[in-house]
Amino acid sequence: MQKSNLIKKLLVVVNFIVVIFLIATIIFNTKLTYSLYWISIPVLIFLIVWFMFEVDKGLIEINKNEGKSIRRSYNDITVVSTVFYGLIYLGIEFIDMINHDIRNNIYLVCGFFAITLLYELFVFTAIKSAKKETSELLNNKFMK
Repeated sequence: MQKSNLIKKLLVVVNFIVVIFLIATIIFNTKLTYSLYWISIPVLIFLIVWFMFEVDKGLIEINKNEGKSIRRSYNDITVVSTVFYGLIYLGIEFIDMINHDIRNNIYLVCGFFAITLLYELFVFTAIKSAKKETSELLNNKFMK
């Protein structure tokens, strides 16, 4: 639990840094600000995946059938959204290798930031839903 709290704090800090770099990119529009923004994104991806890994350890299987369905629905949503988000990021990196300076486009940076927000929304909503369902199952099991 202590590791999870540390990761949550790091996620808040890195998200704040990403927003600062986004604002700096919009205001200053230099290669340095673009580079700082694109360097902070893999750090954010790493922290989110690490957080999902730590949360996955904490989910309790109560009933074979019901526990697996909660864990499976949680894993399906987070894995699919992580794969799509990672593919979008890697696609941008691949296109940048072919056509240099594609990452230095303000519209791409703002669009990818919006995709990042949607990705985080999907992941944290799935985690919250899984925790809620697990606590309801625990309450129902101990109430009987």
